[in-house]
Order: sequence, then structure tokens, then C-alpha cells
Amino acid sequence: MRAYRGKLEFGPGPGMDVFAASFLPRREIVFDSDLLAHAPDFVNIVAHEIYHFVWRRLSNAERKAWAAVLQKEKRPRHTGLSSEIRYRPDAPQQSKAYICEAFCDTAAALTNPNAAISSQRRRYFSHLYNKRRLPV
Repeated sequence: MRAYRGKLEFGPGPGMDVFAASFLPRREIVFDSDLLAHAPDFVNIVAHEIYHFVWRRLSNAERKAWAAVLQKEKRPRHTGLSSEIRYRPDAPQQSKAYICEAFCDTAAALTNPNAAISSQRRRYFSHLYNKRRLPV
């Protein structure tokens, strides 16, 4: 399964290999069946995809607060491939796509107690959890 020009494609061809894709307007997540053979990856990827729905419903203030957390990081430690491939080290301000993917990757990484996540990112999610500000 691969993503190509904003569409999900199957079989060989151009595009980026993916294990899952979210279609927010349809409230649908599609998973590659190969993912079932990799239980740890499955949990992480399911969490990542679910958090796309959370991101969509976060308030602008919460999104800006998350962007501010990322902006403060001098050398970000990427918590997933999705945000890593969208990160531009020379950009004065990161793209909305990077900010969203960093949110979803970090949320998914929090499912692993041994994940290396910055204290600022942990505090941000703790704030969301404590305020029950996780709309789905």
C-alpha cells in the first residue's frame, strides 16, 4: 500500500509505502494487512492514526500551544517517521503538516513507556489529558 499524490494506491508504482492512512472527512482508517504481523508497530500506528482525528478537532489555541512546544526545541528528537520526513531544519517555521505529524507521532510514542520523549512534549500531553481536551 502506498500514498501517491494524496491518494492511496495498491500494488507496485510511484509513491511512499505506508502501513495505514486516515480519511478524516469519511471518519475512516485503512490499514495494510501486513501490519498485523508486527504487533508493536500495529499499536503505535493505530494510535498515530487515531490522533489525526484528535488533531482535527483541537482548538486553534491548543494547536498553537503545540507549535510553540516544537518551536522551542533546538534539536528535535523525532518520535516517528511521519514527522521526521516532514521536518525542515532550515525552515524558520515548520509546516502545518510537520506540526500535525509531530503531534500524532508523539501521542503514539506515549503508548510506549520507554520512548524517548522530551519533557516539554510530555507536559503538553499531560495538560491535554488532565483537562480532558482530547476531542475525537
